[in-house]
Amino acid sequence: MAILRSDGDSSDEQAGYLAEFDFLREGLRQDQRERHIFLGFALAASGTVLGLLVRRGSPLSPGEALFLIETAAGITVIAEILTVRATYGVANAGAYLRKFVEPHVTGLNFQSRHAHAHSRLHFKISSSAGLAAAYGMLTAAFVVAWLTVPTIPPAGTLRTVIVFVSALVGVWLAVRIWWASKKSPTRFERLWTAVEEAETRPS
Repeated sequence: MAILRSDGDSSDEQAGYLAEFDFLREGLRQDQRERHIFLGFALAASGTVLGLLVRRGSPLSPGEALFLIETAAGITVIAEILTVRATYGVANAGAYLRKFVEPHVTGLNFQSRHAHAHSRLHFKISSSAGLAAAYGMLTAAFVVAWLTVPTIPPAGTLRTVIVFVSALVGVWLAVRIWWASKKSPTRFERLWTAVEEAETRPS
């Protein structure tokens, strides 16, 4: 059980620290759950769509194949965008806890220690790296499916360009998930430091 430090804070201030901790802890849990739910939904939905694409007994028309591929790509891109948002939420809440809550609560040091370990072993311990890799592989599956599934008549250059552009967007968002997890904690720490300085600056 966390114990409030006796550093001169009033009882109302101390109760506020605990209230903020409970609120942010629940928000962190929600954002972490959402990130994995988004990935699970993208895998299930895109897998179903790609399954329809490769299991057809007769060749598809180029338009039908493009529709199925772009449906799967669109689902994945939306899930990636939502995952980026949730990743920023996790980083923002963690930075706030390190800056304003943990210094006032004895035994509450996980976010501070985790930030140090995260900076040294990011790729090995970060769940965001795994999420980014999963989205990247899912995006690659669209391209492989497009290049290997036969269509009658053969797909034209324009449709192929559309698929590759969608794949590039998916890869870019996958990189953003990893990058947001790696760099955003420092950015949010600077943000909250600036907020604190603005609040304490004489008017």
